[in-house]
Amino acid sequence: MKKLAVIISSILLSSAATTAIAADTYQSISHVGYVDVDGDDTLSVDSTYYFSPKATLGPYDQFEYINKQTNVYGAYSDNDFADVTSIGGEYFVEDFVLGVQYNNFDSDFGSSTDVIELSAGYFFNPNLLLKATFVDVEDAENQFVFDLAYNHELNSTDYIGFTVTADDEFDYRAVAAKYFADLQQGNYLTVEGKFEDVDGGSSNWELASNYYFSKATSVFVTVNKNDDYTLGAQHFFNNNVGLEAGYGNNWDDSDYDAYFANVSLQF
Repeated sequence: MKKLAVIISSILLSSAATTAIAADTYQSISHVGYVDVDGDDTLSVDSTYYFSPKATLGPYDQFEYINKQTNVYGAYSDNDFADVTSIGGEYFVEDFVLGVQYNNFDSDFGSSTDVIELSAGYFFNPNLLLKATFVDVEDAENQFVFDLAYNHELNSTDYIGFTVTADDEFDYRAVAAKYFADLQQGNYLTVEGKFEDVDGGSSNWELASNYYFSKATSVFVTVNKNDDYTLGAQHFFNNNVGLEAGYGNNWDDSDYDAYFANVSLQF
């Protein structure tokens, strides 16, 4: 009897350990959002379907830096000035990825613009991707945009990711970075930054950070060069449904209050 108890105890402990380290996986991730900026309302919805399970890194909304799952997606937003529709997808085969995206910008003042994007990328290794995108803008000059993304793995969970972007004439340049850390004891941290520069225009930067009290509950803050800021919180009621809510404004001009909410549906 004692030997049987030891065996049962070992099985239960093994099962508990497996459950503790097992990542949540999803194949469908959708959002429904609402933003109110000084009376101007924006409603949005988006959804992405992955053809293979996509694993989290702990928090329900954190995944690997460079996506490697074939997917299709769609998004729609509408406010008092225009509505925007986007549909597309990515197909991964061996070390290559092919993508297509269609966008329609329909102004409430009578104009409409179509934008078609075709992309092709190559993985030099699982953590280094070079991608070229051909952008065809209706009644405007076409262009190529190049992205080089690199994921530096610090350990089995933590990473620092970088993405460098430029157009074919080097008129537009951008660098984005993200740091993800498992702080242990169920806490996590992300820090993100982006810098953009346009010839003949102004440069811009933005910083953002999320602190996770658990994989379900977090707080966040963003700031940018123009002194705009947002802050808020997100909570997943279970591993499928989450709610994010926040507030935004400007440090120098506080006349434009922004309130926003976003519902996440993940299956």
